Amino acid sequence: MTHCFSLIPSEYPFEKYFKDYSISKKTKCKLDGTDILILPSPYGDSKYYFAQEAVSFVKYCRSINNDVKTDILADDDKIEIRALHSFDIWMPIIWIASKIILPIGVGMVANYIYERMKGREKEECTVKVTFIVRDGKKTKELNYDGDAKAFKKTFEKIDIHKL
Repeated sequence: MTHCFSLIPSEYPFEKYFKDYSISKKTKCKLDGTDILILPSPYGDSKYYFAQEAVSFVKYCRSINNDVKTDILADDDKIEIRALHSFDIWMPIIWIASKIILPIGVGMVANYIYERMKGREKEECTVKVTFIVRDGKKTKELNYDGDAKAFKKTFEKIDIHKL
């Protein structure tokens, strides 16, 4: 199984999402007060869905690391999940408040993948994940679409200082 990794400037449509879903000011403030924030994926013109793993990943992060503030960028009644029925792991878009936190976020995703694959290690499994990393006023997107077993090794090769 192959894997694809890319790094591009991020153009996530925050303002459009906030407007389309009438997101509260309190929820918007999560961008400035949260270390790891789960974002919905845009679909079509004005629909946004959270990935199948969004809620369980947030619960997992909170259970293993209370020092890293993790949340979902949505008002409580606006969380719509897009479920896909396969063994593949469709992670949410993960907002990282600072590139210094990126290794922690990657480690949490790697551990989450490991936990999800327990008992199914011999099966092929694809992981799809996007990290949006804030570095000052710029944001960059790191996309991974590939073999679950290669995820951790792929990200271990990244020098966060060169992002």
